[in-house]
Order: sequence, then C-alpha cells, then structure tokens
Amino acid sequence: MFLEYNAHPKGIKTTDCVVRAISIAMNKEYMECRRELNQLKRDWKFTSYKDTEFLYKFFEGKPRLIFKAIKGEPRIKGSSFTSLYTRGTYVLKMTGHVTVCKDGVILDTWDCTYRSVYTAWKID
Repeated sequence: MFLEYNAHPKGIKTTDCVVRAISIAMNKEYMECRRELNQLKRDWKFTSYKDTEFLYKFFEGKPRLIFKAIKGEPRIKGSSFTSLYTRGTYVLKMTGHVTVCKDGVILDTWDCTYRSVYTAWKID
C-alpha cells in the first residue's frame, strides 16, 4: 500500500529520500533532521548521508531485517513488505532508494512499492 506524502516543508520534490524517510519515521521536523544528518556525516567523515555504510551506522542498535537474494526466487518488493509488516514503523533500503513504511503504508513522494527491499530497520 502506498500514500503520496512529501515531508519537505516547501513541498519540493527533490533527491532527498533519506531525509524524508528518517524525518517521517522518527517524527522529526524535516530541516532539523537534515541538519542532524549533515552534522553526523561530517563527524563520522562520510561524503554523503546517502551512503549505505552511513545508514548502517546511523541505525546501529535498531532491529534490522535483511532480505537476502535467494537463487531462483525474486526479492521481496515494497508491496509485499507492506502486506507482511502491517504494524510499526520501518525505514526501508531499497534498490537505489530509501523510504518509510508506517503500519503497512509506504509514505513517499512517488510509488516505489515495485522496488526490491534489501534492508529494513524497525524504528518503533
């Protein structure tokens, strides 16, 4: 299930999926979240908070679901994830994208439910 939602305070559609997903998942104001991520990026010496390794460090200690590829079987898609995880808030690392799923609904600026999910961090 998908619901169009843009956390950007000016409603701008831009390549800010990490900030959008984290701000929604953690109930933080968008600009505050972006400042925090930028500060952590500098402190941890990453070039971008979009780096997978940055996300692993950021969510360290949060329960993590890993969806490994199994030969001959398709990976789990966002649409299947929403059906399986109908309660709780998760940040999903997908193919080339990061989004949030709250109570079985992906909240994003576009419908990314067709993308494969690699990792999901349980926020609450």
